[in-house]
Amino acid sequence: MSLADFAEDAEIFIDANIFTYFALQNPTYQAACTTFLSRVETGEARGVTSVFALNEAFYAMLIGKGSELLNSTKIKQIKHKLATDPALSAACYQACLEFSHYVTVLRAAGLRLVEVDYILQVKALPLGRQYRLLPTDALHLATCQEYGLSHLATADSHFNEVTDLTVWKPTSS
Repeated sequence: MSLADFAEDAEIFIDANIFTYFALQNPTYQAACTTFLSRVETGEARGVTSVFALNEAFYAMLIGKGSELLNSTKIKQIKHKLATDPALSAACYQACLEFSHYVTVLRAAGLRLVEVDYILQVKALPLGRQYRLLPTDALHLATCQEYGLSHLATADSHFNEVTDLTVWKPTSS
C-alpha cells in the first residue's frame, strides 16, 4: 500500500529506511518520506519506532554521508576512512546529530519510542526463520507484535509475506 494513503487511526511503526531516505535526500523516496514524517510531526499520523531502528538509520546516514563526501560506494573504504579521518568522521556525525534534533521534534509531537530488549530479540529469531527475514527486520516485526502494531512504514519488500502486518511503502517521485 502507498504510504501517502495511510489514513488509519492506528499507530504505525517507522522503519529505519523512512528516516534514512528523508535525511539523505534520496532522489527516489525523499518526497514521500518527507510528507509522511511531516504528518507525524503534525500529529496527523501516529508514528512509533525503536532506538534499534534509529541506530540502524544513524548507521545508514553515516555510511551514506561518507559515500557522498568520498564519492565512493565501497563500504569497507568508507568505514576505514570514518575510523581514520577526523574531518570526515566529524562531517558524517554532524549529519547524524542534525537528524537527532529532528527526532527530538518528532518525539515532542508524539513519536513514540518503544523498548527493545534481549527477550524481544530472542522472540524475533523464529519470525526471521518463518518469514526469511534478516535479524534486523525480524526484530522490527517482533517489536510490532510486542506492541500490538499492525502497520509498518518501510520501503523494504522483505515484509510482503508477513500476514498480520499492513505494509505502507513510499512511492517514487
